[in-house]
This record gives sequence, C-alpha cells and structure tokens, in this order.
Amino acid sequence: MNCPKAALFDLDDTLAESFRPPKPETLDKLKRLLDHMPCAIITAAGFARVSEQILPELEKSKNVWRFYVFPNSAAECYSWDGESWQRGYTFVLSPEERLQITEAIQKDAKSIVGDDPLYKWRIIDREAQIAFAAIGLDATLEQKKAWDPDQAKRMKLKKILEKQLPEFEVLIGGMTTIDITRKGINKAYGVEWMAKKLNCKAGEMLYVGDALFPGGNDYVVIPTGVQTRMVTGPADTSVVLDELLSVCK
Repeated sequence: MNCPKAALFDLDDTLAESFRPPKPETLDKLKRLLDHMPCAIITAAGFARVSEQILPELEKSKNVWRFYVFPNSAAECYSWDGESWQRGYTFVLSPEERLQITEAIQKDAKSIVGDDPLYKWRIIDREAQIAFAAIGLDATLEQKKAWDPDQAKRMKLKKILEKQLPEFEVLIGGMTTIDITRKGINKAYGVEWMAKKLNCKAGEMLYVGDALFPGGNDYVVIPTGVQTRMVTGPADTSVVLDELLSVCK
C-alpha cells in the first residue's frame, strides 16, 4: 500500500458494528492517522450519532481540523472550526419530498419485508435523508446479519422504489437499511467534494467500506476513481488502519 493523501471510511460494518460505536482501539488508530493526513467518515448515519460516538475522542487530537464528517450519505458535511463542528453544506429535502418518499416506502415495504410485531420496520426522517430500517433498530446484531445477507430482499424493494421515486437516490446500506437522498447526492459526491477541498485528485485518496458491491451505498464511489479497499467488518478495518499508520510516516 502507498500512502494516500487522505483516507475516507464508511461507519457501519466498517469502522464499527452496525449501529454500535467503534472500539476504543479503532478510534485511537483513527486519531493517530490524523497526524499524517486528512480523514473522513462518509456514512448513512446521521450527524447526531457520529457526534455522540466518535467525535469526542477525535476532538482530543491537535489535528482534529483535518477531520470531515459526511453524514446522511454525504447529503451534509461537517468540519471543525477550532471551537465546534460546523456544517459546510447540506441538501435538505423539502417537507413535500420527504412525504413523497415516506408514502412510497409505506406503500411497498410491507409486501417485501413483512411486518414483524417485535422488530417492526421504521422510517427515519433526517431531513437530508430518509432511511428505511427493515427490522427496526433494536434487533440484535445476529438478527441483522441473518435477515438479508445477500441483499436480495432490499434489492427487490430498491428496484420498486427507484420506479416510484426516479428523482431520488435509492441505495442499500448496512445490513438492513435503504437510504434515500436527493438525486446525485451520495457518497461519490462526498468523495469529489473532499478531493476538491484538498486540491487533489480522487485517485490520490483511499476509500474503505464494506458495501462496495453493485447496489451498495459504497459502490457509487468507484466511478470517482478513488482508491478502494473492501472490508468485511471492523476487524478488517483495523488492519487497514495499521497498514496506513505503517506506510504514512
């Protein structure tokens, strides 16, 4: 591995297990990597979760100003201004657009994913993104892993929603979710924005994610030319962090 000019990471099933915080040792490695290069998280998760689970530790770094957060599938961007995290841009969906998306999900979701009384699916409105959690947020990690391991259920729903919502991005994320943002606003947008911000080419940066398969919400970064590294979970990502820390001195 050659040392990239920046490293960008997915969150769920990459830096951390789905909907759980990263391990302290992972955050320590990420914090140390900031001493060598700009880093970013590009995630379907909302900023509130990243702010709670990750940023307090990174704020201890003197180089926290090098860190960027692209929540809601890069529909927003945040960076440190010396005192607090400030939003650099946002692509908020209008109330009418969010209602349109929600109604489309409600119309088609039950026939695809069912209606489990214990782990009922949820629609999460984050303003810049609508997230559909197929078995809710309280299911165990094992249940999430077993629910749709080949993405077949969500791929079927994705195709239906794409026909219903042609003006929006519809992407599979994590183990049980589908994420919907404004058309053209996805993780690729975040990669290109960061390359422009750093005055470098996308191909000089590295993207690490678990969903670099067709239809996955990491797959869209590939056409940007960014270097990619496919991982299967946080343990793999920890190895990648070790490699980066080794070559970037």
